Amino acid sequence: MSSSIPETMQALRVSNAGDSHYKLETIPVPNVEGSQVLLKIGAAGLCHTDLMVMDGSFGGVYPIVGSHEPAGTVVALGKDAEKNGTAKVGDRVAALLPKDPCGECSDCKLGDWKYCANVKYGGINVDGFFSEYALVEAKNCVVLPDSLSFEQAAPLTCAGITIYTAIKKAGLKPGQILAISGLGALGHLGVQMAKAMGLKVVGIDARPEPIAMTKGLNLAPDLLIDATKTEADAAKKQIADLREDGYVGWDGADVTIIAADALPAQSYAAQITRRHGHLILVAQPPQLQFDFRNFIFQDLTLSGSLHGNEVNLKETVELVDKFGIISDLSRFKIGQHEEMVDSVHREGRKGKSVLVFE
Repeated sequence: MSSSIPETMQALRVSNAGDSHYKLETIPVPNVEGSQVLLKIGAAGLCHTDLMVMDGSFGGVYPIVGSHEPAGTVVALGKDAEKNGTAKVGDRVAALLPKDPCGECSDCKLGDWKYCANVKYGGINVDGFFSEYALVEAKNCVVLPDSLSFEQAAPLTCAGITIYTAIKKAGLKPGQILAISGLGALGHLGVQMAKAMGLKVVGIDARPEPIAMTKGLNLAPDLLIDATKTEADAAKKQIADLREDGYVGWDGADVTIIAADALPAQSYAAQITRRHGHLILVAQPPQLQFDFRNFIFQDLTLSGSLHGNEVNLKETVELVDKFGIISDLSRFKIGQHEEMVDSVHREGRKGKSVLVFE
């Protein structure tokens, strides 16, 4: 390892399942090997999934460094890194969370390696990116344009790519209607992306702060719905007004992406989606609660969507750069980590929390 890279670093770790905060510790800088890249982290995002790691939802071994949303500068390459990726020392990159896909399971060989049955996930079951340095797989790195800061790039590696992949999965054509239920870190990025793709977009939330934030975006939705004030039947009539004159079809959104954990959001999403439509789940609620009539009599389809691969991340970065898509950010330094975690639970929260190292 280069003499300019220190032997130790500061990191935020979850000591045990059930912890309510990270512990700031000094730990060794990891050695870069094989197809790995060592990043000097510029920024790392805090995600709802990080709180699930704290409460033990994913099991795993503790202690563990938190965060699965990294952006930083390449400072060292493993001996096989150049064969597995294009990143070079000095490059500014964003990177995905999967580590060590097995290459042997059916998804690695026949499908998409992001579904690898044996993959490890940074910040979930192996060390993540709330640290001054961290390891990523070379093939998971995407070089950033100069215009994109680390703090804006970091959320793209989970929140951004997850909602982008879900929009792509929707398979809609320009002019069709996409609803996004939940205008948090994923949802407000998704609104902007869908608008950039030429879709008509409906944003739904039950909290005034995300609604106001989304209303103020340069790429704002065609329709904003406060689910506490507008019943589903009334919302469907408002959605119908977005259709072109002469439209023949069904009332409601063509596809609805569920990015909110609340159980009422699930029912509302199903009710405002047109018959024979599609619900895509990217939220991680503790349970699902739908009425069977939505699926039997409306003929709805429900599917899940998982983050993305390196191609999806490159497309996400390019789309964000081209259209000036932004995350609404709250920035924290490593010494403010308790405040960062507490901010997620506060009334009126909105946007994305990011730990900034520079």
